[in-house]
Amino acid sequence: KYTPQGALAHAPFALNPCPLAATLNDTLASLTAPYNRLADAVSQDTAFLRAVLEPVARVDDFPARLLGLMRSDEVAQPVRLQVIRSDYFVHQPEPEAPQVRQVELNTISASYAGLATLVARLHRFLLRDTPSGDRLAPNDPLPAIVAGFAEALRRYGYERAHVLMVVQAGEANVFDQRLLEFALREQGIVTQRATLEQIGQGARLRQGHLMYDGELPGITYFRAGYGPEDLEHPDALRGRELIAAASTIAVPTLAAQLAGTKKVQQSLCDRATLRRFCREADAAQLEASFAGQWELEQPVVAPGGTRPAWEAALEQPEAFVLKPQREGGGHNFFDEELRRKLKDLAPAQRGAYVLMERLRPAAHPALLVREGRVTEAEGVSEIGRFGVYVAEGDQVALNRDAGYLVRTKGRESAEGGISAGFGFLDSLLLGH
Repeated sequence: KYTPQGALAHAPFALNPCPLAATLNDTLASLTAPYNRLADAVSQDTAFLRAVLEPVARVDDFPARLLGLMRSDEVAQPVRLQVIRSDYFVHQPEPEAPQVRQVELNTISASYAGLATLVARLHRFLLRDTPSGDRLAPNDPLPAIVAGFAEALRRYGYERAHVLMVVQAGEANVFDQRLLEFALREQGIVTQRATLEQIGQGARLRQGHLMYDGELPGITYFRAGYGPEDLEHPDALRGRELIAAASTIAVPTLAAQLAGTKKVQQSLCDRATLRRFCREADAAQLEASFAGQWELEQPVVAPGGTRPAWEAALEQPEAFVLKPQREGGGHNFFDEELRRKLKDLAPAQRGAYVLMERLRPAAHPALLVREGRVTEAEGVSEIGRFGVYVAEGDQVALNRDAGYLVRTKGRESAEGGISAGFGFLDSLLLGH
């Protein structure tokens, strides 16, 4: 990756893999297909998304901007491709009772599929002559992701269509993106890179198709656009709007991006709301992985009686995480910082945030490497499962688990994002 000073440095990684019971690994993998179905179903219901997010949009400009771009007359592209990553902790409030709990669902810019593969290969090499070598969980997400791109392009139907990857200017995580680009190239799929600003300045609609630099992208794949800074420039807004108005298969669409917001995730914790979007078997499986989540004004049972969630969090900040509607790591509030933030929020601003129960994963010994220096730590690991989903109309062409991402961090660190400077790439060592 590139450092903030523009120098090259290796991505932070762990020298030793994260231990995980094989049964829990199977549970995590089994959740991918139902979460893919749920994300797709929610993205198809723009009326639901508006109803849930308009109260947030009144106090938060970023979701307001996305909702404004999601016009009711947005082009109905029958082919849908989603590359999703669902992130989990193995919550262990008691050592004998590990519980899989979802942290978040990433429907835009689900990154590190390429570098996660390389770390798994590194661990396989390091442990090749040890008894642990056979217990490493295989991991190579790229072939399944590439297969999803290829299937979507085949259904798009234009032989010369390519992939337009939307990136940030000065992207630090370019090498993970290049690994996907190279894997696509091996299958004959050409990738072009551009920022939203560049697209806004140079793209045009021609008979409903997006044309950029003389080419027609069948897929527009977002590795940017998940934060307000990506849409600040008028040309960037125009770029996002052009993509939404074109026939290109957007990964994700505006609706699919909004389906991954924290507020939607919290709304789906309601039993009836969840069943609006999925069958009973999926609902029961997904509910078992939900962490507790609440609107700030929602009543919760707490020591001393029932009270609004924000009051319970003021009294026990260590039991909660305060989340704004942001992606990319580094945005959440914990402990005393959470308490200060709640005190600073005006009542009208509370609708822009969600409270989630604080998850407590078990720690394990970790050797963490950053810029060539090794640190011994008590590590905790967040495990993401990549999912690939392709549908055309009511027909689901592909719905599969694609592999995993492990981000290990020191136990004392609240946040875990790698690009945000907190986490270390890792792999899984399976046990009983």
